[in-house]
Amino acid sequence: MAETGILLDAFTRVHQSLHRTLADLTAAELIQEPHPPIGWLAWRLTRVMDSNVSRLSGREQLWIADGWAARFGMPPEPADFGRSVTHTREQVRVFRASAELLLAYHDAAYEQMKTYLETLTAEDLARQLDEPQYQPLPTVAVRLVSVLENAMTNQGQISYLKAYHRLGGWFPREAKDPTSFR
Repeated sequence: MAETGILLDAFTRVHQSLHRTLADLTAAELIQEPHPPIGWLAWRLTRVMDSNVSRLSGREQLWIADGWAARFGMPPEPADFGRSVTHTREQVRVFRASAELLLAYHDAAYEQMKTYLETLTAEDLARQLDEPQYQPLPTVAVRLVSVLENAMTNQGQISYLKAYHRLGGWFPREAKDPTSFR
């Protein structure tokens, strides 16, 4: 189906970009000011993907079911995915995770997203979600686009921060490997 193919292509681009961007980061760069730092943004990108796809597919979040919360040293709270109203400045400041751990969790969530997208029909995408706090009611397709928008925004912030830390701003052409910022 064309719609899910487009979504899969977009999520794949975010996945690849996150891998390129995090691949050579140091532990210090992952937590470097300004906050939220790169590491937290990468975690949030993945948490939003995991929590939404799990809810849409009727499965338990990987964060809990596969023990990712424990690996990150965090409580297995299903509603904790870095919304600005739930994470304090101090929680963001003390967040620590290696690039390897962040990418492993992202790989698992991306595979879950891929598998889910491959099962969807046009009727599935048009299904309205029972979320009366939103009017009009969102559909599965609308929710997936929201998750994609969040992923693209967070990845853009990560790429910018990497360039900011290494080059003093968005000047990827001045880098040895300009593609590592995309």
